Amino acid sequence: MRLILLGVFCLSWVCLKAQQESLRMVYPFIPLSINPADAGGKGVASVTGIFRRKPLFQQTGGATSSQQYFSFDMPIRQEKWGIGFLAYNTDQSYGPLGGGVAANLGLAGLVAKRFVIGKGQGLQLGLNLGLNQYPILGRNGTSEFGGSIGFGISYQYDRLELGLSRPTQSLRDLGWSNPNPIYAKIAYQLDAGKGNLLKLGALARQQYEETRVDLQAVFWWQEKVGLGIWWQNTGSEFSNEALLGSVEVPLGRNFRVGYAYDFLGRNSVYYAPGTNNTVTSTTQTAVSAYHQIFMRYEIDLGNGKIANFRP
Repeated sequence: MRLILLGVFCLSWVCLKAQQESLRMVYPFIPLSINPADAGGKGVASVTGIFRRKPLFQQTGGATSSQQYFSFDMPIRQEKWGIGFLAYNTDQSYGPLGGGVAANLGLAGLVAKRFVIGKGQGLQLGLNLGLNQYPILGRNGTSEFGGSIGFGISYQYDRLELGLSRPTQSLRDLGWSNPNPIYAKIAYQLDAGKGNLLKLGALARQQYEETRVDLQAVFWWQEKVGLGIWWQNTGSEFSNEALLGSVEVPLGRNFRVGYAYDFLGRNSVYYAPGTNNTVTSTTQTAVSAYHQIFMRYEIDLGNGKIANFRP
């Protein structure tokens, strides 16, 4: 317990700064991207894939972006531990000063330890190790690779979920001076009557000595259709706000598909034909927001958890 309290103290004390990473933007469908302590927490083996694109169809003279994200996690050793990994490959459509397109890709392994601290209460500590490629803006075609470590803590009690995490800490600088954010999460499930469910939540990110808060609400009708609204004040590639509308449909107990769209579209930039793709360009033609398509497949591990609804 002393180690747990020490971990919470360290997470809360550090003041953080950073540019938004692509992987952190898709936490509505991949919560592991924010907190590695969630690995194995649902009691089933879960595989999730996200395809993120803007625009959905090519437009003449416009820039496009195509991004792919993947996650896997499962419990092991009588659900006392959880393991998993994250992978992503993004093609971000904005131009560095020298022209070209910045890219970002990475792979991370996760492990979590679960403690039962009371009836209906669980506490998980998580760790992730990753390899990331980061673009260096201002130098065309230049990028660098670096290792990272992240950690988090998650608490569950009945329908309440709490989390605190720092998912990316550069291994080159363990003195806590490198600019990476801390996230704090809260979510609660409300009985909306007649078999319906409402899940409310908030996510806070501390970065550049600034705190931004996201809000979310997902309504599940009869466990058949989920309609969500996500105000992402933490933003997307350019740290601009995003307003996602989402719909999810379970196809049986094992498979789920969904779609989300950013109604604000402030993270998308198009340049007129013949102009230079640089951050100094002022001529823009059209703006198209990101479309997100996700699929999740869950595998029964023989513990009865596959029969439970997991919003």
